[in-house]
Amino acid sequence: METNFIKRHKDSDTFIIDGSSFFDETVHLNGNLIVGDNTDFWSDLLVAGSLELRKSVAIKGSVRAASAIIGAHSTIDGGVTTEQDCTVLDHAMIGGNITAGGDVMLRPNIRAGIVAAAGNIEVTGRVYVKELRAEQKIIARKDIL
Repeated sequence: METNFIKRHKDSDTFIIDGSSFFDETVHLNGNLIVGDNTDFWSDLLVAGSLELRKSVAIKGSVRAASAIIGAHSTIDGGVTTEQDCTVLDHAMIGGNITAGGDVMLRPNIRAGIVAAAGNIEVTGRVYVKELRAEQKIIARKDIL
């Protein structure tokens, strides 16, 4: 794996990937990860800690993390699996299912397969998903402009 694009903040155990970077093989990191805008992953992304994808990140595989924030206009061809909470921001597209061990927040105009949460699912505005499966509540909110 090319590491020129990755910096590490030791105190918080957080890796930071520069924007407009690319990775042509599976990326597996033990720690937290912040991914810059317009970064491409041509395979899976596996993160032991929290994951934050900025805008327009493209992942050809699946994502697994302790918790995740999927940035606006990002695309993930596979599914997203988190041990805790998962937030999917405006216009993101998930080709597979979203499975979270905590709560899920879906912002307007996202696309995904089945969304399953051990906690609540909060939906803001119109979302395009096959099914919502919450072990607690499904909360629907009007689109806020």
